[in-house]
Amino acid sequence: MTADLLEKLRQTLLDMHHTGRLSYIEPGLYEDAREYIEKLKTDYYGLENPLESRAGSLVIEEIGSITDTVQEIFSLRTRQILDLAFQQIEGQYFDREEAKKMLPAERAMYGQIIDAIEGCRETLVHGEEYPFGSAGAAAMDSIDEPVETVAGPEPAAPRPVTSPYALVYIRSDMESFMGVDGRVYALKQGDIVTLPENNADVLCERDIALNIRLNK
Repeated sequence: MTADLLEKLRQTLLDMHHTGRLSYIEPGLYEDAREYIEKLKTDYYGLENPLESRAGSLVIEEIGSITDTVQEIFSLRTRQILDLAFQQIEGQYFDREEAKKMLPAERAMYGQIIDAIEGCRETLVHGEEYPFGSAGAAAMDSIDEPVETVAGPEPAAPRPVTSPYALVYIRSDMESFMGVDGRVYALKQGDIVTLPENNADVLCERDIALNIRLNK
């Protein structure tokens, strides 16, 4: 499935670069990527000695490839939405069909961008206080399609701390690995970094790291 998902993400990115315009993407694309990354993390934790195994390195590479591609898709679409917002503000040609391809969260961002630009212009150029909110709403109404009112995502629950952290000095280069906190660490000789204590203990036992023990 990784190959299929990664290929879909890369093809989406390639199409976006090819057209140079905001294009349709599957509404569940981001969610599918998030879910699969969580599955890969579970697979990683299920390996025996993932720090030393080739399988662990491959899982980290897959997570990195998917994460990087999703981030590039987001960055490119955001730049394209910014271009649409400037067209709207400056009264240039505005392609409503292209605007309809925004995802609900992107539509909300688009409206906020319009508000911010208008508010800044009114304040700096005209010296007037600006009631933020009106321009963004008008811009959204200009798209000939009913816009769903989408509630913002609920704040994510804090990630439980699975272990205390330790400050360590990295004594030799090493492969990237995933800590018990879910973060991917890419470390090299000479780094001083805070790691989950469980991971720090393993690295110190293997003489890869030295625990500085500031909290001891």
